[in-house]
This record gives sequence, structure tokens and C-alpha cells, in this order.
Amino acid sequence: MENRNSTQARRPASARATERTFDSAYGFSFSIALGLILFIGGLVISLALGEGTGIGLVFGIPLLIAGLAVPLFMMRGVFRKSDIEGACPHCGNTIHTTDATIRLNCPVCNQRLMVKEMKFIKTE
Repeated sequence: MENRNSTQARRPASARATERTFDSAYGFSFSIALGLILFIGGLVISLALGEGTGIGLVFGIPLLIAGLAVPLFMMRGVFRKSDIEGACPHCGNTIHTTDATIRLNCPVCNQRLMVKEMKFIKTE
């Protein structure tokens, strides 16, 4: 039985480049779609079955609430920021920032830095 990495290695580079992963953009879209489906389902159930009996409200209201809460729960990692502390690659000064920073200037040597994969990198 072959493993996935050996199968990927035999594919041409153009085929490997087009493969999609479940990154934050897809996760965001999926959570919004799931929340929308739950919300609309809850709305339909509560309006269609909620008139004569309370059974529509018993099932519809929790689906409405889940439709609002699920996207927030699924995307909780996007709203979290991590602190980055590292040395400037130019002068060695310790720099503190968050992972939301893409580029910055060192406060000591004023050289331009880029933040990539939680590390400070020199820019040309």
C-alpha cells in the first residue's frame, strides 16, 4: 500500500499546485454555509410547525440559535492573536509583536522586517 506522499511526488508540479487544503478561507466559508443552513432550517421548522403545536418551536428555536452560534464557534481560532517575540535579523534587538503583523520596522535599527511563520525575516 502506497502512502500519500509518494503518490504526490509522482504527480507533475502543476497538478500538485492546484490541490486545495482546508485552510482558514475554506473554513470560514464552510462555517457560514453551515450556519446559514441551520438558521434557515430552524426558521422553516418554527414557522411551518409552530402554529398549532409547540413542537415546531421546540425544534426550530434551537436550530435558529445554533445557526448563529456555530459559525462563531467554528471560527474562534481566527479571532485569537498570538504574540511573537524574536530577535531582529539585522541588529539582534528583541522585538515584540502579534501574528497579525505582516511587516514592521525594527525600533532600534529601523530596518524593514517581514513576519512569516511566526519568525522575523529580512526584506530586501
